[in-house]
Amino acid sequence: MTTEERLEKLERELAEMKAAKVIRAGGFVLEDENGKLRAGLGMVNDTPMLGLYDENGKTRAVLSVSKDGPSLWLHDENGERRARLGVSKDGPGLALHDENGKGRTILDAAALVLCDENGRVRAGLDVNKDGPALGLFGEDGKLRAILAVAKDGPKLTLDDENGKGRAGLVVTKDRSRLWVADEKGNPRAGVSVFKDGAMLALHDENGKARATLAVVKDGPGLRLYDEKDETRAGLIVTNDGAMLGLYDEKGKTIWSAP
Repeated sequence: MTTEERLEKLERELAEMKAAKVIRAGGFVLEDENGKLRAGLGMVNDTPMLGLYDENGKTRAVLSVSKDGPSLWLHDENGERRARLGVSKDGPGLALHDENGKGRTILDAAALVLCDENGRVRAGLDVNKDGPALGLFGEDGKLRAILAVAKDGPKLTLDDENGKGRAGLVVTKDRSRLWVADEKGNPRAGVSVFKDGAMLALHDENGKARATLAVVKDGPGLRLYDEKDETRAGLIVTNDGAMLGLYDEKGKTIWSAP
């Protein structure tokens, strides 16, 4: 029998059922030829439920409709819940469980959550109006890495066990930037690449830039700064030669060469 023939047969049977006399009851039980329970339909706590059972009497599927919405549970050969498909006011959702009953995968209309064997969230993928984002979590449930794509471009952030940002990568239309930070979350070094060149910046514990090394069209340059952001030394190399300068706390040249 082809698929189309099966569908036609099913449609005829449904039509016959609609024309048949209505049967009202508090529940229905379906047994196989050995008298074993294979299906049951009834009301449980004002919720209609349909249960399907295998030849060993294990629950394999449960369909119900509660005030929160419909749901379908699928069970393994041991009767353990392994998958749930439901629809609530927030939208559809799918949950997958391991052999110990721990939720390992949760999927809704725009988000995916993955959990470890202890039920802790370890990864999450979300898509919202700002764009997609992937979050990775440690064994303690703390967020450790975020990869996101926003309107301006992609971004990667790495956090330590205390939630401090320790490294990051940002790419925009005009430049790309890589940074690393100390245990307090203060940026200590950064590399930027832009249209006209590239630059390395080193910062102190207060986040102040203390040294920059740049390479642009005119040539490379090195600058050293004090804690007040004043340039105290500089080295520039161009096609015309090299120049070294030393400056006082007010930015005035105190020595230069050549």
